[in-house]
Amino acid sequence: MSIRDRIKELRRVKASTLHANPRNWRTHPKAQQEALQGILSEVGYADAILARELPDGDLEIIDGHMRAETTPDEMITRDQALEADKKLAAQRRKIREFLGGGGNSRGGGQNKKTLEEHVRDGTYRKDRHGAIPTSSLDFKKPPGKITASVKSQIKWVRNASDEHAIRNGCRFNEALAEYAADFFPTYLCHSKGQWADKPFELSDFQRAEIIYPLFGWVRPDGLRRFRRTYIEMPKKVGKSTLAAGIGLYMEVADEEAGAEIWSLGADRDQARVVHNEAINMVEASPKLLERLKVNHSNFNIIYNATNSTYRAMSATPRGKQGANLHCAIVDELHEWYGTELWERLRYAFRARTQPLHFVITNAGNDLQSVCYRQHEKAQAILTGALEDDTFFALIASVKQEEAEAEIDAVREGATELPVARRCTPGLGTIIREEDLLADIRDAIQTPSELPNLLRLTYGVWNTGVGGWLTSTDWAGCGEEFTAEDVADWDCCGGIDMSKTGDMTSLTLIFREPDTLDSYRQMAWFWMPEATIRDRQHLVDYRGWVESGHLRIGGEKAIETARVQREMGEICSQFNLLSICYDDHYVNETHLEEAIPTCGELINFPQTMMQFTGPTTEYERLILLGQLKHNQNPVLSWQAGHCCVKCDYNKNKRPIKPEHGDIRSIDGLVAGIMALRPFQEEEGPSMYEEAGSMVGVYD
Repeated sequence: MSIRDRIKELRRVKASTLHANPRNWRTHPKAQQEALQGILSEVGYADAILARELPDGDLEIIDGHMRAETTPDEMITRDQALEADKKLAAQRRKIREFLGGGGNSRGGGQNKKTLEEHVRDGTYRKDRHGAIPTSSLDFKKPPGKITASVKSQIKWVRNASDEHAIRNGCRFNEALAEYAADFFPTYLCHSKGQWADKPFELSDFQRAEIIYPLFGWVRPDGLRRFRRTYIEMPKKVGKSTLAAGIGLYMEVADEEAGAEIWSLGADRDQARVVHNEAINMVEASPKLLERLKVNHSNFNIIYNATNSTYRAMSATPRGKQGANLHCAIVDELHEWYGTELWERLRYAFRARTQPLHFVITNAGNDLQSVCYRQHEKAQAILTGALEDDTFFALIASVKQEEAEAEIDAVREGATELPVARRCTPGLGTIIREEDLLADIRDAIQTPSELPNLLRLTYGVWNTGVGGWLTSTDWAGCGEEFTAEDVADWDCCGGIDMSKTGDMTSLTLIFREPDTLDSYRQMAWFWMPEATIRDRQHLVDYRGWVESGHLRIGGEKAIETARVQREMGEICSQFNLLSICYDDHYVNETHLEEAIPTCGELINFPQTMMQFTGPTTEYERLILLGQLKHNQNPVLSWQAGHCCVKCDYNKNKRPIKPEHGDIRSIDGLVAGIMALRPFQEEEGPSMYEEAGSMVGVYD
């Protein structure tokens, strides 16, 4: 193919001698002309105006009318053109960096110009196309290493951990603390509610209890002392907003080259709560918007001055190998399942000199979770039972008895909330006291809401769901005993059998001799190897296997004959009176063959009416401390999240927290089933005396 070369020559002429093309339809408003003049004064001409030669030798413009109109008498020498080329190239590099390598992307369609093209063509307007990015913040971080006497550090000590850190050479650098605190109102703006578009002024609590100690303490070498945090506070006290601000600080003000910042949540939506707030802050702050690029398609905030990124990630471990994190912002850790990603994060910071693993959360309700383990560690550090100079701990909570006493006072007509004020830093500013008082009154009228009120307002862990078992009552029933201790006691069993990959349980209830109202329970659990392998990142099943509290029940699914044979071996040690089972999952003949010492076999249909009596009795015995357990960790894990479902007649049965939830309750279900024969010895229930009950409703 032959392409016609229509370029004749490059000629230098005054623009005023050029003729406008009569077919040029475009007009240029005054504001656009002024914008071009600003660009030309900085960059100069770096490209030719296209023109064609008329028969009389004059030149008629093809492209570049505005440039000709703007500087009609300008003549550009060769040296001026070369200097303009350099300036334009530098400006283009800035724009390409700002666009994250996407300088040719037109965003919004092929007919839209990029910022680079607007600058090149003289159509750039700051109010329409955004600011041309500058390189970095005008915000210099003070040096970390300081010299200070031990005596001068006393005023910064909050707990025994700080005292230990001082002995190890750590010091408080007030300049660094003030630098971090100043970043918030200087560069961050709120984006919601009554504070929208206002500078992020830290509250006294946020400044004194979090930002100052977290960023002010340094090691002897001047690097940041704290590498991990656990901050536990009630709901709606500004946790997510503060976490978003810290994430932005770590990206743009911590002066870390190539910083990788992750915002992590139980799922991607949870992670975006904090990250979206960070995006809103950037877009509400002119100072940050000039320097950061927000990619809404992949939820990435890019800071090209240090080649740093801040993105939202879910808590699933897949695809997160090899991370080189400078900071991880973990929101609502109590909602995380499993430990696999948590363990991976432990090693994701190794290549950084002063990383930050920042955790901020509400209290939770799962005593086997990674969150509760961090809670316990934080408590130990705050009380001085554990020393760890790198771990920042803050827990805003009160004792359950104090919280319940305040709720009882509100029930009696009190309007003051001194206990809630102690553990709710935002009360009176972020949260109005009258609104919290209304929430407490609503929960009093709906008892099933009280556990969440205690957890989310007063920071009380594991108060149960659906108003059933509490951690205090369950722990009060824990007692050390072995199979030999109850070998001669009468017992009844319950089997919750799985046919596929779920957990299977056998629970035996032992009645103390010469009593009618004192019991002990023991539970055994089975699960297929494949399920253990697939869900290990969610629950530490392997640890239970190694400790002997969970048995392998097959490779891909529960092998019924194998599991029932092992059940028979267990039951042969005891004086077994009966076993309750569900004939939808258990064949009576096979069960009798596997457990020849089973005594009476009792079918237990899984209906509300069958469960109501023994469920109520199980709860009563736990509340009175008359149903002891041998602290089996699997059974305690299940007790921590077991819920109850009630109908209009106040019948109840145990259920999982959510349909399809992997947090099983098999051991408790089997225990409730095993309690039924003992109830029947005490006389027929009201349901058996009355026959079937029919509820009639309007």
